[in-house]
Amino acid sequence: MRRVQDSLRKKQALLVAAGITGLLIFLYLFFMYQRAITQVNDGINALESNMLAIFNDNELIADAAGVRYQQLKSNNLCGNLSDFRPRNRDEWGINADRSVLNPGYGTLISRTQSEEARCMFAAGEFVRARMNTLNPGHYDTHRYIVAHDAHWFYWFTSKDSVRFSFDSSQMARNPAAFFQIPESFYDRLLLKDSRKKARSSTNFYTDKITGEKAYSLVSYIYDLSAGQVSNHIVGYLLYDFSKPELQRALRESFKNNVPSELMLKFVNRQDGSHLCLTDDCNWPTVYQVYDLSDRYEFRYALPLYLYILHDPMASTAVLLAPLLFLLLFFVIRRRLNKGDNRFYSDALTGSYTRNILELIQKHELRYTTVLLFDCNKFKAINDAWGHSVGDRALKIIAQCMLDNVRAVHDLVIRTGGDEFVILLASASKEDARYIAERIATQVTQHAFTVEGEVVPLSVSWGMSSSADNLDSAIQQADADMYRMKKNEQQESGR
Repeated sequence: MRRVQDSLRKKQALLVAAGITGLLIFLYLFFMYQRAITQVNDGINALESNMLAIFNDNELIADAAGVRYQQLKSNNLCGNLSDFRPRNRDEWGINADRSVLNPGYGTLISRTQSEEARCMFAAGEFVRARMNTLNPGHYDTHRYIVAHDAHWFYWFTSKDSVRFSFDSSQMARNPAAFFQIPESFYDRLLLKDSRKKARSSTNFYTDKITGEKAYSLVSYIYDLSAGQVSNHIVGYLLYDFSKPELQRALRESFKNNVPSELMLKFVNRQDGSHLCLTDDCNWPTVYQVYDLSDRYEFRYALPLYLYILHDPMASTAVLLAPLLFLLLFFVIRRRLNKGDNRFYSDALTGSYTRNILELIQKHELRYTTVLLFDCNKFKAINDAWGHSVGDRALKIIAQCMLDNVRAVHDLVIRTGGDEFVILLASASKEDARYIAERIATQVTQHAFTVEGEVVPLSVSWGMSSSADNLDSAIQQADADMYRMKKNEQQESGR
């Protein structure tokens, strides 16, 4: 019976342990995953803030360059056209000779020896020098100015001009494909929504400097020489964002701790083209969108399965789940078995209680023979010597029963105050009768003394086949025991 109980409790413990383990792992992963999502959102917000700060800087630099350009031009302070040197066929430049570039200056390349270009070179150099002086260590590379008609190009960093030529530059050949018609100066200056301003950025193109797919932030340098408000411009100030540049900004935004399971695309929402900024962009069906401007957005996702695979704490939790399950299983199983011991075991005699009968019937367990025992004159013992002595007598009688059955297969059950039932799993009538007689003999022969006086103990018993109905079998054994008692009384009365 213990095996039946243990098997039942084993199944229950398995279910409960699996449920608790699953719930605990789920809750742990849920909260850890939500924390990771929050950290990703914070990182994307930081990335957007950094890019927006660069754009705002670009706007300020464009305004500064435009003002300085007008000052120099209106006062004839742009410098001499003799500073231009031939570069290639139909190209002129200042600090544009690839073999002797001076890194302390910017570079201008123009189709002609243009006064406008010379003025912008002077304005650009002034702004570049002031930026380096006022913001040491924060000077941005890959920033350059393109004339409104692409007649000339000015680079704040001279080495960025090395690969440029008018013949190979798509921007030089067709500026209208890259730049939108600008708003008026005051509209753009006073517009607070930077996302709307940033829609002036270019579509993706192949960057000549890095060879990577890139796009450019675009700010306008206005021609303010006329007295009327207009959208006339001198040129475009560009800041290039190639894939390496965006990935660098991404690392900085995540403090060099970008989750390896993060999927991040930078998407042009107008034509669907994109840059994949992480190792994997095998895109899931569910992702989040972060609007950067009217033209561009971030699409990102943190798939749970990748999070579990890559996050050390999450993967450790999953690996430890079987150990947690086994620990809970053994603890719960032990607690359930202890509960069974209290419910099914008789604390006085060590036998089972009648509660076990319900479990036997529920699981339709089969026993071939039922033996029923009743302690003779037990009430007289209680009345004469007290209940403590009666309890001692019951322990002795129960122990005689327990000593004569197979502990694994047979059951000794205390069904009432002094009544016991023995269920034999596989015993013939002859074997069952032998067991009952041996128990009765051992009880009778036991020397039970109370305060030096021998108190005789004896039991009556009855036997029946268990068949299919346990209750009927117990009743038949009870009737058989009653006949035995009646016969003993008749024999003792002769």
